[in-house]
This record gives sequence, structure tokens and C-alpha cells, in this order.
Amino acid sequence: MELEGKIYDENGEAHDAYERTEKKEAGDNALFEVEEAGEGDQFMAVKPWIGALKAPTNKPANNPSAPEKKLELEYVYGYRAIDSRQNLFYTSDPSKVVYMTAALGVVLDKNSNTQRFFGGGDIKDTSSHNDDIMALAISPDRKVVATGQVGKNPIICVWSAEDCSLISQFKQGRDTRLVKAIGINKDAQYVASAAADNDHTIFVFDLQGNKLGSQKGGVDPVLDLAWSPVDNIFATAEKRGVSFYTFNGTLSGKKGIFGGNKMAAMATVAFGPDGRCYSGSIDGSLYLWNGTSCVKSIQVTSGFINSICVTPERILVGGKNSIAVFDTSFNKTSNIPTGSQVRSLDYHGSNILAGLRDGTLVEIDESNTSKTLMQSHSDGEAWGLAICPNSGLIVTCSDDNKIMSWDPEARKCIATATINEVAGVKKRIGGASTLSVFPPNQCARAVAINSTNGHVAVGTNNGEVHIHDSIQDLKLVKKINCAKEWIEVIQYSPDGTKVAVGSHDNIIYIYDTSNYSLVAKCTKHNSFITALDWSVDSQHIMSVCGAYELLFFDANSGTQRTDGASALRDEKWASFTVKLGWPVQGVFPPGTDGSHVNGVDRSKAHDVFASADDWGLVNLYRNPCLEGAKANSYRGHSEHVVRVRFDNSDTGLYSIGGYDRTVMQWRVI
Repeated sequence: MELEGKIYDENGEAHDAYERTEKKEAGDNALFEVEEAGEGDQFMAVKPWIGALKAPTNKPANNPSAPEKKLELEYVYGYRAIDSRQNLFYTSDPSKVVYMTAALGVVLDKNSNTQRFFGGGDIKDTSSHNDDIMALAISPDRKVVATGQVGKNPIICVWSAEDCSLISQFKQGRDTRLVKAIGINKDAQYVASAAADNDHTIFVFDLQGNKLGSQKGGVDPVLDLAWSPVDNIFATAEKRGVSFYTFNGTLSGKKGIFGGNKMAAMATVAFGPDGRCYSGSIDGSLYLWNGTSCVKSIQVTSGFINSICVTPERILVGGKNSIAVFDTSFNKTSNIPTGSQVRSLDYHGSNILAGLRDGTLVEIDESNTSKTLMQSHSDGEAWGLAICPNSGLIVTCSDDNKIMSWDPEARKCIATATINEVAGVKKRIGGASTLSVFPPNQCARAVAINSTNGHVAVGTNNGEVHIHDSIQDLKLVKKINCAKEWIEVIQYSPDGTKVAVGSHDNIIYIYDTSNYSLVAKCTKHNSFITALDWSVDSQHIMSVCGAYELLFFDANSGTQRTDGASALRDEKWASFTVKLGWPVQGVFPPGTDGSHVNGVDRSKAHDVFASADDWGLVNLYRNPCLEGAKANSYRGHSEHVVRVRFDNSDTGLYSIGGYDRTVMQWRVI
């Protein structure tokens, strides 16, 4: 459970949000780690659902080998801004920008709206990141990128911004927890990084990963790091000010002196072309430094300054909902509204590139006209994922008070809606675990689309169901006070006349879609509902819950079909998203427990299954997937992948990744 920035384990002990389960080294590859087998072995030996599994009368032949079909990452909708800053840059080709999301470095071509990736692909390829990328920097010539991740011994990768090829891969240091900030020096010889260990250690490496120096930073966490463009000096933004480090074969550091200026906690730091340093405080003040001494400060905004970019002619300061523009004499010349907190700033010529806290990337021209380059989810966890069976459009929802519709061919967001305009009661223990700043009534994790009338149903974390008129405009037409607990799954019947809602109060609610009146309740589960599917004739429902029960119900009365395992063994199911069932017995790898797999989906041709798991993997199996089945497994997500869905033609697969809040569009090959 997550609460107030901490994660609580089953014993009620609090852990840091970035802490990972203790792991062991994986074979000869010291960079990649796997969880140790534990209770999962015992769980798999028991298989509590096994009694409900009945093979079809004419069961298909079992082929345990991995399928011929493979996946290739095509496009991702995501930008990590919630806990990172200064991570979006123009490359040496100004038509391309680089940033990060999940475990990926992304190079976006603004003209063609295509992407190239550092990372993402077959799990056998270990030449990239395997966990959340937390920091990104680019060299002054805009050709080399450095990225650092979270982990017990965090990986740092140095790679090409031109072709996304790996230059080097190395580790920051055991027990340093994460790479909180990173930077590349003026001639791309050195990489400096800031750790999140107890000493907040500062490191300097060469580009091949050889450690050249380290120094304890002190008690203050580091939020940002930047190199000077004129000498081998870099600065760090810290809780109690700014520190300046010099590297000339050895590393030495000094605290910045505020003099007569107010001491403040700093959130970001940047250097101008002349080598002067600027920093932004959490109370909205901009500071100018001469060497290690502060010589000037001015109040810019009322909130955090999370980003600063200094050009030869102006100083760009990212505030709460705007970019303040100053000349080099600290005279304010303009203010550019952004609508969201500015987390990253860069420039090329007269154009400004901005990364926003709400997951949006924008480019602003000299007339202050903004062009949206990409949008994404931005808070808590992203779970809701559905594909329109008619148009192929995608709809997603998250803990960020947003519902978003996507056109996968145009590769852009085409509509957004607010889950609830007015904030409700704050989250409570026992509800959906999330680190979102939004209350449960503004968070949603289940979504479905009616194939007959186009309605979009969204299930919120306070038990409401919202009906929207279409995926194209997401206009709210009805609210239903449905369940006592949060809703994890919604599915419309194939004929469009009913919708089933699975809640964490252990009940499935069935509604008539003509007026959304309650038709029936399925009440026989002993735990929260995690997935459900309709029969092709819309007469039956099969569902699974947190107690690993596979149950069957009459969809008209809600009555449990206690004979369902046998009587419905040959039933045709319109979808197959339940992770317990005869054809998906093999989706649980050895040494994992039942919670390891979060969801499955069957292709429209019924030839393969996709699964989403806690290791951040998307997997492809043959159908049937029985014990001992092999998978083609793909990395790209950095957190638990919650749902996977095939498109209508089986040429595409979509996945959504929990805490990485990223939607990934895969091409099926």
C-alpha cells in the first residue's frame, strides 16, 4: 500500500518510494537483476483455481514453444515529469527532440511524428535500462545523451542522440538507490551524477564508465545538476542552496555563499553561455551566482521554479503555469502561459521547448504560439485501456483526473475529459493504493467502449461509473453511484445491451445500457473483481477475483453457474482477459505468485495470448498457453504493466504501465 509518499509492506513497515525488492545478480550479466523465487513456488504448487479449469471437448494440440509472432515498439505516449526536471532537449538536428519515459530514451521527430528508442525490445537485449529512468542530460554538441535509472545499483547509459546506439553502460554504485540528476561536461569527456543514498554522493565518470572521482554531498538531497559551458565546473541544486564542484583530475566541492541574499531551498540550476550560474528556489526566486557567491536574487513566481534555460539574449524561467522571460539584465520582458507547471526548458533559435508537469511537450515560437508535440498521463497510476471495436481508436484513464482518446494512426491524443470537476473526499486506507495527488473521485482505472452506440464507460476509484457519449468528444451523459469500493474492470456485452462492472467490494454489477438501470448483481466472489469476460451470445460472464476464484454467472439474473466449468467448457467467449483459465495456465512463470501477472488478452484470430506482468514485461504466448509454455518477452515499461490489448486486426498491441504512466503502441510482426 502507498500512502503519503511511502510504501507499506504486508508487515506495516514503511519503505522509500524507490526501494526495490532485494534481488540477486542474474548469471554473467551483472547489470540486470531478477527477483528471487519465494512464496511464488508454494503458490504455484497449490494453484487454488485448478478445480475450475476444464479442457474443451476437442482441445487443441499443445505447442509449448514461443510463437512466431513478435513485437516491435512503434510509438509511446509518455513523459516523466512528476519527479524529474530538465530532461527534454533539442538534438543536433533541431527537428528532433529527446526525452525519457518509463525505461526508454525517446527521440521524437517533430516533422514526421515518429520516434526512435534507446531501449525497448526483446528482453534478451541487455544494452539499455531495466527500470525507471530518473534523469537525462545531453552534451553541448547535442549528439550524446546520458540517462540514469532507479535501482539498488543504478544503471547509467551513455548513448547517441543520432541513432540511439549504446556508447557505454555502467553502474553508479551499490546502494546509491537512484540517479537523481546527471550531466555531461562541455567537451563530452565526463559524466557527473548525483545519487540518493544517505550521503547524497556526487560521482564523476568518463564516458566509458570509469569512476574518476566521488564525494559525499552531505545531508541535503540533490534535485538538479548542470555543468558550466566554459570550464570543468558543475553545480547542484539542493535543499539548503547550491554546491559547486570542480573536476581537474580530482573532485572538490564548495557550498555556495548567499551573502546578503535570502537562503533558500533550490530546485534547479543552470549555467549561461558566459559561465555564470543561475538557480531557482522552491519559493519562486531566481538567483544569480558569480563563482560560488550569490550576487543577485529576484522574486519571479509564487511557486517552485523547476527549470531555467539561459540563452545569449534571454533567461527563461519555468514557473507554476507559465514561462517568465527576462533579458540578461534581469528585466522581465514577457510571460508565456503554459497551463501547467514547467519542468524542463530548452531553446533553438527563437523557439522554446517546454516539458510540462501534466505530461505535455510543447514548442513555442517567437510569436508565443504553442504547438503540442505530445500528451500523456501524469499522476498516480495509469490502468484504464480499451480499443474501439469499430474505429480502432484508443481510450485510457488514470489517477490524474484525465480520460484521454488516441488515434493510433495519427499517433496523437484527439480528445481529453476530466473525470470529476470537483475534488471529493481524500483517499483513505483500504482504497486503491496510489501516490496521486488527486482524491479517489478524480481517479479512474477501468474503461470500456460499447460497440453498438459508442458509449464510453469509466469506473472511478470511489465506485462511480461515468458514461460518455463517444470516444471522439468524451461528453459526460450520465453518472451512476455504483459500488462501495473502487472499480477495476468494466466490459460491455457483445450485443451492447448490458455493461458489467467489477468492483473491489467483491460484486459484479450488470446494467441495462438503454437507461443504465441495474439488472443484476453477481455476489458469489470472495474477493475483489480483477477481470471478466462475456460470452459471444451475451448470456454468460466468467470472472476472476483477488482470491483466485474463476466463477461463471448467468448475465440476466446474476446467478452463479456452479456447473459453469463443465457446462461452459466449449462456450465461445467474445474476449479472454481473465488470467485464470484452461488456455492460459502457462502465463505464470516458475517462481512467481498469482499476482505477478496483471492481465492477459487473446488475439482476435485466437492464435496468441499477450500478458502483462510485474517485471515490466509484455509477453506473447501461443494459444493454448499451458504449463511449460515459452514466451517472447519485451521490455520498455519500467513498472508493473497492468493491461494489454490487441487491436481489431491483430497488427497492433497496446500496453499501459502502472506507475510509469506510459501507453505503448507495439507492432505485431
